Amino acid sequence: MNAATIAKLAPTDVPVSQLRDFIEHEAVLLDERRWEEWYQLFADDGAYWAPARHGQEHWLTHVSLFYDDKHTLKTRVTRLQHPQLHCQEPISHCVRVLSSTRLEAVEQDEHLVSSRFVMLEDRVGAPQRVFGGRVLHRLRHEGQGRLSIVQKRVELTNCDQTFPMLTQPF
Repeated sequence: MNAATIAKLAPTDVPVSQLRDFIEHEAVLLDERRWEEWYQLFADDGAYWAPARHGQEHWLTHVSLFYDDKHTLKTRVTRLQHPQLHCQEPISHCVRVLSSTRLEAVEQDEHLVSSRFVMLEDRVGAPQRVFGGRVLHRLRHEGQGRLSIVQKRVELTNCDQTFPMLTQPF
C-alpha cells in the first residue's frame, strides 16, 4: 500500500491492544515452529510478501525476496514441516522481538498495523543471523472477533542485499 492510499484512510477507535496481541501471538507461533497454526492466521485471500528494494510499491513491478499467496504459503509450511528439510539441518531457533506497534489506518473491516521487529536466528555450527525492519500487517475482522492476515509485508532494512537461504518466516 502506498502513502497516498494510506492518507485516504481514517483510523477509528479500534483497540490497538487487540491488534498488538494478535501480531505478538503470530510471532510466538513462528518462534515455536507452529507452522500450521501460523498458516491458519492468513485469510483465504491472504499474502506474505518481502520486497527486494526499499519503497517497492507492488510485487508485480519488481522482483521480491518472496511473495506467497495462500496456496504457495501452504507449500512453504509443508516444506518447513518435512522431516528431511536439508536447509534446516540442524534446526534453527529463532526469537522475534516486536516494538512500536501502531494502527496506521482503517478501511471498512481491515486495519493496517505497523510494527518494528528484530529476529535472531541461531543454529548449531552456523553464525547467528540478525534480521530487522518494519512489518505492515493488513488485518481483517472475520466475524465473532476473529482476525486474519490479509497481507503481511516485511520490509527488511537490508532487503537489497544477498541472503543465503531464507528459510525461516519473519
